[in-house]
Amino acid sequence: RGRLGAACTMAMLLAGVVAVVAPVVSASQGEPWMFTLTGACDVEGGIDGMSFVKQGNTLSGAPYYKAMHAEKYIYYDPDCMTSTDGTPRWIIDDSKPDVTREHDLDGDDVCNYIARIDSNDTRYPPTSGEWTMNCAGNYQLQFLILLELTTTGTLTTTMKGAGTNTVMTTTTRAPVFDAPRSLTLSGACAYKRAMNGLTYDLAGTSADGWPFYKAKGVDEYIYHDADCDGAGTNTLSLWVLDDSKPNTTATRDLNGDGRCDYHARLESTGMLPTTATWLMYCGEAAGWVSVDLTLKEASGKDLVFGNTMVSSAARGGMAASVAALSLAIMQALFA
Repeated sequence: RGRLGAACTMAMLLAGVVAVVAPVVSASQGEPWMFTLTGACDVEGGIDGMSFVKQGNTLSGAPYYKAMHAEKYIYYDPDCMTSTDGTPRWIIDDSKPDVTREHDLDGDDVCNYIARIDSNDTRYPPTSGEWTMNCAGNYQLQFLILLELTTTGTLTTTMKGAGTNTVMTTTTRAPVFDAPRSLTLSGACAYKRAMNGLTYDLAGTSADGWPFYKAKGVDEYIYHDADCDGAGTNTLSLWVLDDSKPNTTATRDLNGDGRCDYHARLESTGMLPTTATWLMYCGEAAGWVSVDLTLKEASGKDLVFGNTMVSSAARGGMAASVAALSLAIMQALFA
């Protein structure tokens, strides 16, 4: 077989390799293009688990999102009543926003929606926070999580002489102590139920050498803080569940808020326990409540492409396909 024929065969087989990998990784890093929502009140439970996909941008430049297979939207409105002195906010609505309007994007002249959260950040909605939600006509605070999917991975192919090397750019994290690589949370109170099922990946160490974790697809963290307000008066050694990223150069008050404000805490001078009784904030009515949280070590070892995790099973299937294609390429080259 001539070199031209071998090259054509190799090109087609390499296209197959890319087809196997392409659904898992993306060409460049960018803003979130899809969110999956959890934490809605029971009346609005139908939107729990809905995935909202970016559709475009409104006149303010903010992105807006539409639920898959449903007329539900997330968008940013600088003033929901066109009063010019309203409060800017992110909104969950069953009306499509008018991308040509500056204010009151659903055009109803009233602030009527499924849920809203006040914000001056037009980049994208907060990935976790307390939203005011319409629950059968009663507006109440609901802790919602928007799990994000971003474009972060890369795939490059380089030619070396008669051979071809396909290189996937990956992010790896070195083991820290004997800390688990991934932990899945369960046991949160009803108010924070959106946190149940979050998987936290080992992200690094603090200045004191403690491991800290970040949840997949959302700005939620687990870290150790020796003094949560930085004043020297609260010197309890704590594990903390927080929506603020810890400052890895600080030795106390790692979220820098000057106060002990977080989702939950556990007094401990040792490594993060897999099961323990934490003190968790469970809304205005219940206040701080003792809850038994479990942080189960995730099974298998996940491969990391940027911020996108590939399960062991998926990786095994992908590896088998790539191996088979690689063998065919070699046979084509040396036939």
